[in-house]
Amino acid sequence: MSDVDEVQAREHIAMVDRILAQSQPRLCTGGEFFIVWGIGSAAVTTLFACIDLGMLPSVAAWWAPVILLACAIYSFVRARAARRTLASSSLLQREFFNVLWISVGLAFIADAAAFRLFPGIASAAIWSVVEAIVLLYIGMHGNRRALLCGVLVVVSLIVANFVGGFYPPFVLAAGMFLGYAGFGLSELLVRE
Repeated sequence: MSDVDEVQAREHIAMVDRILAQSQPRLCTGGEFFIVWGIGSAAVTTLFACIDLGMLPSVAAWWAPVILLACAIYSFVRARAARRTLASSSLLQREFFNVLWISVGLAFIADAAAFRLFPGIASAAIWSVVEAIVLLYIGMHGNRRALLCGVLVVVSLIVANFVGGFYPPFVLAAGMFLGYAGFGLSELLVRE
């Protein structure tokens, strides 16, 4: 290995400083995704609760795939538009997306392939757990609003477990809406 003189060492340090200045110490989460999926997941949970209670006819269940498809199409189109920005993202940002896709993928498998193990309200609870994981992961990296909203989703799970009657799905939906969509709104309103 060759010796580095003082000028070269300073150039290397300056280069590292420029790289670090461009990297993001926090996660950029894209608040609009959280708003869309928070509203979508709360709407689907509320829809199925209303069908189970007889407030809506069973044919209304067809709105669930429409809502989820609309959320997925929005996410796909928005992600394609942000592709160039994501290509230069930090390792932390890429790890966040890995956690997100693994969590969402496992929740989808549990809901679609293990629906007998997770019927009814358990299906909505799985999505609440995923939302809490994502928010708490973001919170672990310095975002207090994500931490607060993740705790809110966890609290909604606990409260839904202990309330009786027809309330559990509505409590979960409120946690999804206030926690997930609420975090997205806070991200859009407060840019750090």
